[in-house]
Amino acid sequence: MRDIHSYITIESGEPNMNKCCTHTQTTIATSNVTTAPTALQPRSKCVLALGSNSSNKHMSEKLERSDSKASLPLTADIRVQIEGRMQTAFDFFTQTLELYSVDQLMFCFNGGKDCTVLLDLLMRYCRLHSINSRDIPMLYIKSDDAFAEIDEFVARCVRHYNVQLIEYKESLKEALTHMSADMPRIKAVFVGSRNTDPYCEHLEPMSPTDNGWPAMMRLNPLLQWSYHDVWHYIHMYNVPYCRLYDQGYTSIGYRSNTVPNPHLLRCESDTHCANDGTCCYRPAWELEDATQERAGRIARKQ
Repeated sequence: MRDIHSYITIESGEPNMNKCCTHTQTTIATSNVTTAPTALQPRSKCVLALGSNSSNKHMSEKLERSDSKASLPLTADIRVQIEGRMQTAFDFFTQTLELYSVDQLMFCFNGGKDCTVLLDLLMRYCRLHSINSRDIPMLYIKSDDAFAEIDEFVARCVRHYNVQLIEYKESLKEALTHMSADMPRIKAVFVGSRNTDPYCEHLEPMSPTDNGWPAMMRLNPLLQWSYHDVWHYIHMYNVPYCRLYDQGYTSIGYRSNTVPNPHLLRCESDTHCANDGTCCYRPAWELEDATQERAGRIARKQ
């Protein structure tokens, strides 16, 4: 069995952070943050605009929406499948609350699409069962190598879902160790891992941490979800997501190890498609072959 680091940081990659820990305030100020689906901010002239904006009240914050021509079409069968996925996740949350009290739970978030879906599911469940959204804190590991768009999106989620943010800047293992000391009541952490993620093919929905790690239970409600399930859910329920996914990123790590997915390059030439020499890419949900989800990740040098 792999350690918890492999499971929790699938979207954001392996951190290489300074040894400094910060326990932040529970509200974060943000600026220049976009949510989706919204009009794209083109990287070049050949990126399609997504139509006009409209407003919609969702949870604790008014967010801009749009009727996008690039929205993912959903058949009746897909909608039924996603409703089934959602109900299975809700059943998992109910099972979790039979084993743990709300104040023993934490949510590990990295701004990626999988964690975003899990966060939205969990907050919907909390509303249905009159659970205060701030009772399940969100753990975020900061890095100097993170995309600014990810940091901005995390801050936006804090406001949008009205959650309490617990923030550390160190390795995940160190962060969990300090978090366990700072918040000893936490016994289990929700994680957005899927079975198709590296090292997660044999992961169980509830998996204890390995020896040498702080003792807690890893909660994995999305194991059976596919790449396309994630995007179907996001479009079906109009869930905000990080705008990097509109720019061809399909699996987001750090700036040093992540580029747009080459399978989503919009233009035939890879030299340029705009005056600024910038290539443009189709959005993440247009990736047909889900096995290429991590094609934009730069392999580590051995």
